[in-house]
Amino acid sequence: MYCFTPISDMFETTGSVVIQIELAGVGKEDINIELTHNYIEVSGIKRHEGLSGEESFQRMERPFGVFKRTFNLPKAVSRDSISASFKEGLLEIVILKKEKDDSFTLTSIDIK
Repeated sequence: MYCFTPISDMFETTGSVVIQIELAGVGKEDINIELTHNYIEVSGIKRHEGLSGEESFQRMERPFGVFKRTFNLPKAVSRDSISASFKEGLLEIVILKKEKDDSFTLTSIDIK
């Protein structure tokens, strides 16, 4: 089965990390997003619909089939605050950053 890699952008704002992936022609129900350790994985399938199977292509540039992208997340993100939206073929995943803890605590370590 053919596998392709959709194009994407990943950027940081003052309060979040944003991932945008172009998935034109992909149904929302065909997209999976999974979070594991410090990675977020986006996978799914882009179906090649509307063809009878009798076509003889002269040119085929649009990718179809299974896709998968894995993104390494910075440690400063909150794993509990991830949202995703899908509009006009653009998947956007927003991960909020952890609030900084500016307090300093001193822990004494006994030497043995």
